[in-house]
Amino acid sequence: MTVPPSANACAYDLCIKLAGRRLFWRNRNHGVTLGRDCIAWTMDGAANEVPYGNVVAVHLNSAGQKITEDRCTITFADGSGLIIVNTGPGGYADAARAAAYRDFVRHLHARLEAGGNGAVRFTAGVPAWRYRTMLVGAGAAATFFTIAGLGGYFIFHQLNGLALLGLGLYFSWTLGRRALANAPRDYTPEHLPERLLS
Repeated sequence: MTVPPSANACAYDLCIKLAGRRLFWRNRNHGVTLGRDCIAWTMDGAANEVPYGNVVAVHLNSAGQKITEDRCTITFADGSGLIIVNTGPGGYADAARAAAYRDFVRHLHARLEAGGNGAVRFTAGVPAWRYRTMLVGAGAAATFFTIAGLGGYFIFHQLNGLALLGLGLYFSWTLGRRALANAPRDYTPEHLPERLLS
């Protein structure tokens, strides 16, 4: 990271994205520093530094199909946004980065709270329509796999019907669990949505 850390700064080797830019094969941009008075990062070789007073919103959510990616989106007063994720450069799960991400989110909220900027809005989850769709999808999947699995076992006397039932209910449970974790809501820095800090 080329941005010199401020006094009492903490640097985190986390992948970063700019809001609105999503496609990449491998994210070359990583490294964000929480300084005493500002947040700093380097994007495509350009150093950036924004005072905490310019932060207007923080949003936490998770997404992904095979890999669950937790995201912290920071919105600044000029409308630009910075996204910090818990995955590696290739979008894969990374236990070390996931732990660093949890520390980063807690540290960011502590800095914002200590700064006394009451104008920051803290939100979590996905849009309400998507949340409802995820819940309906989880319920529909559970119903389908229950009928198919039990039907295969009791009607056709196939033991793999029970395997289908078990796998299907596990899939439905994980989808429902992710949906519940991403329920749209506001929160306060003292009560972080822990289920979004996996």
